[in-house]
Amino acid sequence: MSMAANYTLISARTTFRNTRFILFTVALPVVMYLLFNNLYGDRTDGGIDVGSYLMVSMAAYGGIGATINAGARIAIERQTGWNRQLRLSALTARGYLFAKAAVSLLVALPAIVLVFLAGALFGSAHLTLGQWLGCGLALWLALIPFGVIGLVIGFLATVESAQPLTMLVYMALAILGGLWFPVSQFPAALQHVARALPSYWAADIARAPLAGQNIPPGGVLVLAAWTVGLGLLAMAGYRRSGRRV
Repeated sequence: MSMAANYTLISARTTFRNTRFILFTVALPVVMYLLFNNLYGDRTDGGIDVGSYLMVSMAAYGGIGATINAGARIAIERQTGWNRQLRLSALTARGYLFAKAAVSLLVALPAIVLVFLAGALFGSAHLTLGQWLGCGLALWLALIPFGVIGLVIGFLATVESAQPLTMLVYMALAILGGLWFPVSQFPAALQHVARALPSYWAADIARAPLAGQNIPPGGVLVLAAWTVGLGLLAMAGYRRSGRRV
């Protein structure tokens, strides 16, 4: 576990040094939130002020991008031979996957915190301390399946295909999950698609404290199902990449 913890810190530090990563997963969501908030932030919908709703949506957008991108970097490690060196070390397969999952969650924190900070300082989000903490913690934990999505991409894609595939999955989850537009505005068929996606439920779970509601158990089950299913696929990808070493 000590080696896994050290590897987690090294991987997180390397990820944070990537300027493009910081730009697209931290800066972009903040800019988009400020833009949307300036246009619609003074409205209310169902007793929830739209500014707070948008803040959570953009924090989810940034957090999802951070977690998926962090996992997908495995494709680069495979090409450079770093993955092979790790397999020859004392780091176990369980420790390796645990470290990668931990890195995904760690690198999502700046995206969440900075969007929330923008909402508090420049936006129209007015929350109690309990709501701030509840929304942030719920969203952070709801990002677990997206870290696993990144692992699947990292193990199964090539270096050339990993980046475009990551962006395709990221944008599809953001748009179809209702992070940019309310799902209620979708056609009926797309609304059913949205409610089957983890991105929809990650944002919905994070918004629950805004309305003083409990975490929807159905959403937790959907996120758990995605995590388990993708986790099995990631394990298969890990074993498959090992046979190529």
